[in-house]
Amino acid sequence: WMGSVLDITEEKRAREQARQQEERLQQSSRLITMGEMASTLAHELNQPLAAIASYNSGCINRLHDAQPIDRRELLDIHERIARQAQRAGEIIRRVHDFVRRSEPKREPLDLNAVIRDAIGLIEADARKRGMRIRSELADDLPQVPADAVMIEQIVVNLVRNAMDAMRDEAPAARIIEVRSAHEGRFATVSVADRGAGIPDEIAARLFEPFFTTKSEGMGMGLNICRSIAELHHGRLGFEVRAGGGTIFTLSLPLDSPA
Repeated sequence: WMGSVLDITEEKRAREQARQQEERLQQSSRLITMGEMASTLAHELNQPLAAIASYNSGCINRLHDAQPIDRRELLDIHERIARQAQRAGEIIRRVHDFVRRSEPKREPLDLNAVIRDAIGLIEADARKRGMRIRSELADDLPQVPADAVMIEQIVVNLVRNAMDAMRDEAPAARIIEVRSAHEGRFATVSVADRGAGIPDEIAARLFEPFFTTKSEGMGMGLNICRSIAELHHGRLGFEVRAGGGTIFTLSLPLDSPA
């Protein structure tokens, strides 16, 4: 009896250690992603801050001016300041939500909203690299029981991989297509590129830990993405795209597992 108790205790301890290790890997992956995007995000954040400073200077100059002040003009300037401040705050919120460490929190979520947040987080990097992101999100998509930050991590990773796959393509072809759909008991998110595709010898090892084709990569991105999908009792796979390129598809069950 004591032996059984000890075995169960050790098993629980091992599961807890594995869970904590998985969380650390996910956090490290998010931090690496943000580190790679840091200069782009800093530039993106500097734009609304510079606009706020410029509008503020304009207000100060008008207040020092001896001419009568047009209330409508000042109101318009302050509305512009408010919009730029909101834009800066939204950038900071997205970064904070993406990198924060937290216990997995599975709750009903709007998958389309998560996709829009992910695109909002990475679209500045896409512009810098001459890429365009097109989204086609289903109107009738039911809520999905999932952790929003983890699912966002998958979408960001897949979009960044799509951009990497098209770095040598002509500018007109650098289009990433992100779609959501309702397929039976699953909600799906697909990310499609028009890159050169994935050779068979690489495809067989694509989700292996520490396997990468990038000189600067660690080879943990897709492995962590698949782990997150499986944690949600979903799946992550890919297929050859007709006409060239690759489609990655994340499928998440609409019903909570028993």
